[in-house]
Amino acid sequence: MGVEGRSAVVSGGTGVLGRAVVRAYLEAGAHVAAPVRDRAKGDALRAELGDLAGTDDDPRLLVVEADPADRAAMDAAVEEVIRRWGRLDALANLAGGYDRGAPWDLEAMERQWSANVRTAVTATTACLRPMRARGYGRIVSVGSFGAARGGADTTGYAMSKTAVVRWTESLAAALKDEGITANVILPSIIDHPVNRERMPKADAAKWVRPEEIAAVILFLTSPEASGVTGAAIPVLGRV
Repeated sequence: MGVEGRSAVVSGGTGVLGRAVVRAYLEAGAHVAAPVRDRAKGDALRAELGDLAGTDDDPRLLVVEADPADRAAMDAAVEEVIRRWGRLDALANLAGGYDRGAPWDLEAMERQWSANVRTAVTATTACLRPMRARGYGRIVSVGSFGAARGGADTTGYAMSKTAVVRWTESLAAALKDEGITANVILPSIIDHPVNRERMPKADAAKWVRPEEIAAVILFLTSPEASGVTGAAIPVLGRV
C-alpha cells in the first residue's frame, strides 16, 4: 500500500489493536514509533515482534516512553522520529479507553475525554509540525460505530468518540490545502480477549478482527489514499 520506507507514529501500540497495526506497518516495510506510558509493555512488544522490530542500533520499531496526552513528551517523541528517520509520514491515533458512567457522572466524562479526545488532539498537534513543514501527512483516529447513539451508562464514551469524529472533520477542513489528510474509522465490536470475556455468549466470529482494521488504517495512511479526507468510515466485520 505504498508505506514501504515511510515512518508512522502509532499511539496505543501495545493494545490488541495497536499490536496488529504496528505489525502490519512493519510487515509492509515501514518504520514505526510507539509512544508508550509503560516502558515494560513497549519492550514486550519489541520482543513479541522479534526480527521485525529491528535492532537497538537500527530499530524499525522505536519505543518511546511518552504519554500521548502530554504535549511536551509527544514533541520530544516526534523529534526522536525525525532524528532517527528524517521523516514523519503518518499518525495512527489508537490510544483510548472505555469507561461506564451515568449522564450525571462528570468525573467519568472527564476520564473518557482525556483518554479518547485529549490523546488524539495532543499527539496530532505534535505530529503536525513536521507534516505541515513538509506538506505531507496522513492522520487516522479511532472512533466507534456503537458510540453514534448514547446509552444510559455510556455517556462519556459516546460523547468522547463522537467528539473525535467532529474534530476529525474540522481537522481535515483546516488541512485540505496542505497535503495532509485526516480520517476516522468507526469499528464495531473488536474481537479481542476483553470483549470475549465480557460477552461470552456472543458470536465473536461476527466481530471485526484487529487485522482487518489494521488493513484499513494502512490504506488510509498511504499515498494512494490522497483523495480520502474528513471521512468517518465504518469497519463492521460481519455484524
